[in-house]
Amino acid sequence: MVLDRSDMAQVQVIDSYDYKGLSFQLLSATSISAQHPTVSITAPQGTVILGGGAEVNWNGSGNMITGMFPSNNGTVWTVTSKDHEQPSPASIVAYCIVAQMKNKTPIPTGVYKIVSQTSNVAAHPTQQVNLPGDFSLVGGGARANYRGQGSLLFASYPTPGMDGWVGSSKDHFKSDPASITVWAIGLEQSFLRNANMLSNLTSNETTSAIASHPHHTIVIPEFHMTGGGARVNWNGLGNLLTASFPQDRQTWVARGKDHLQPDPSTITTYAVGFRT
Repeated sequence: MVLDRSDMAQVQVIDSYDYKGLSFQLLSATSISAQHPTVSITAPQGTVILGGGAEVNWNGSGNMITGMFPSNNGTVWTVTSKDHEQPSPASIVAYCIVAQMKNKTPIPTGVYKIVSQTSNVAAHPTQQVNLPGDFSLVGGGARANYRGQGSLLFASYPTPGMDGWVGSSKDHFKSDPASITVWAIGLEQSFLRNANMLSNLTSNETTSAIASHPHHTIVIPEFHMTGGGARVNWNGLGNLLTASFPQDRQTWVARGKDHLQPDPSTITTYAVGFRT
């Protein structure tokens, strides 16, 4: 199914699924090829964004993610990337998971919340943002706020207690201190408890083998994905995110790469959602 809209790139419905009181859709949209590609998805009317990700279709020297984040009260998901020092145009794919009530009405006002926080300016900025105590995490995002050569994401992932989100970026070879803005998306616990869903909300993480271009896929049977993330565990010059996205309702894919100079690393993949 394709949604034709005049205000954005063509949006593809990849997957649709229901779980108890909620109905989900996994959407995607692809940018044109550019050195600094970007594309946004506007959630269908009556839905809000629970989580999302990005995939850069790079070749050559490489093009890396700089942002994947919600805006406009959770109705727009935007992804951005850039080449770095060497021209390497690419397209970028935005993915987001939207939800509404199973009866096709909007999720009630007040039970859905997005919080964000921006770090101080640093060469390798990192920030954690936490939800209020009566909310549970379903997804999140991050954006590097660079102005010069570029600050590139290497992490955007849930906290272990599923109460917040962490984002990290870095300049690479060329100095460009920047801040990073991080978003956490949550649903009210009492809403989930009343729908008999709270005890089924969970997160999972696994880590890849070490490689110059680490990649890892987490697959959780009988899962209803709401969000996910990735963290590249680099130790040297740096290894950067090129993909972190939901492939379907039970699969999250993460990829990274070193850039211009070797730095083999592992990558940790995270999935958040409801397990039946």
